[in-house]
Amino acid sequence: MNTENFTLKCQEAFQSAFSIAQQRDHSEIGNEHFLLSLLNQKDGLVSPLVERIGVPVGKLLSDTESILNSLPQVKGNVNLTLSNSAQKTVANAEKEMAFLKDEYLSTEHLFLAMTESDGKVGDL
Repeated sequence: MNTENFTLKCQEAFQSAFSIAQQRDHSEIGNEHFLLSLLNQKDGLVSPLVERIGVPVGKLLSDTESILNSLPQVKGNVNLTLSNSAQKTVANAEKEMAFLKDEYLSTEHLFLAMTESDGKVGDL
């Protein structure tokens, strides 16, 4: 994972996901954190895309919040890392970027990879 190849919006999404996990006392940054950050991104492409395909953004936000609220909390100093599923999502997003012959990893690549991921976020 080379963050130098990320678009600014993708870098912002990673920073936001980190903040979300940190604020909620989670030990890992997962796809749930990425999804919430993408859906809340100002001037981002994911929320309009979700609306365009007919998925109510409010419902998706609510479902994502429910998943995040169900995650265990860890108190004290925690070194946040990417969960295994998030690592796979980023790797799949990079494959999608290469397949599309794009130079930079964007939020669209990340979101597309999330839709195909195993687990609760992929199910959403």
